[in-house]
Amino acid sequence: MVALALGVSGCTSGVGTASTTASTRHTTTSTPGVVATTSLEPERDVTVAGRHFKARCAGSGPSVILVADYGQTMDDAWGTVPQTLAASSRVCVYDRLGIGRSDQVPQRQTFASLADDLDGVISALGLTRPVVVMGFGMGGPIALSWASRHETDARAVVVMNPDPPGFRGPDGALEKLLPPKDVGDPELSGLWAGLDRFNDPATNRESLDPRSWTAYSRLPAMSTRLYDLVDVQPPSWPAAVDAKKVDGAWRALQRRVLAMSSPSEIVNVPAQDAWPVAIKSTLDRALRS
Repeated sequence: MVALALGVSGCTSGVGTASTTASTRHTTTSTPGVVATTSLEPERDVTVAGRHFKARCAGSGPSVILVADYGQTMDDAWGTVPQTLAASSRVCVYDRLGIGRSDQVPQRQTFASLADDLDGVISALGLTRPVVVMGFGMGGPIALSWASRHETDARAVVVMNPDPPGFRGPDGALEKLLPPKDVGDPELSGLWAGLDRFNDPATNRESLDPRSWTAYSRLPAMSTRLYDLVDVQPPSWPAAVDAKKVDGAWRALQRRVLAMSSPSEIVNVPAQDAWPVAIKSTLDRALRS
């Protein structure tokens, strides 16, 4: 889907490109065996609480909405995944405030406010509820925050390499496991610079309040079916980082994602080119549930 890195050029750790800092993994958008047969419809402008959001949809059938990673536009985030999923559903993608061609971002946002925007977009697009919500990276907390507030409207939640509770934010495990800042290490310095920008609403591309991570960790348990898709292959990190510990913490905290709902299950994705098939097969299962 997208290769993300935490402000470290060439890093496949997946917390953004040089300008983003969200998820810690990477995926891909194309692979033999999954063929997109439906075209996306023209871009739509929908209004939610007086703000304009850009969105595109494709297909017909049960409703599905995709929630992109931090700072990712709908054009860049998903490749041909929406068209592929549209073979069996009505699939929509959208740009959050401050991203792509949607309206300017407000001074501060939270996962709760982002979930409210998501709910408004679902309504404005005329998607029939219940909806399958699929979130990648930071889109995972947004999708889960929405489902916790709209459980009867959630057919299922599918998160892909989600930022788990307790991993991100100023008090998260990631920052505790990193070496101290070192001006003599350009890669490590770039990583810390990206984290500092991400944790400050004034420089975060989506003005995310860092306290949102604490609120996310306190979401009540749900009974919505939940699928957690994760990379089997570990990402790379700057040489100074104990990659094994960081990856181990990220994987251990996925248990907290699974604990957010019952029934829930983890789906291990063995390789980058296996992502589109995994996404499509998981959605098919979610639609049968």
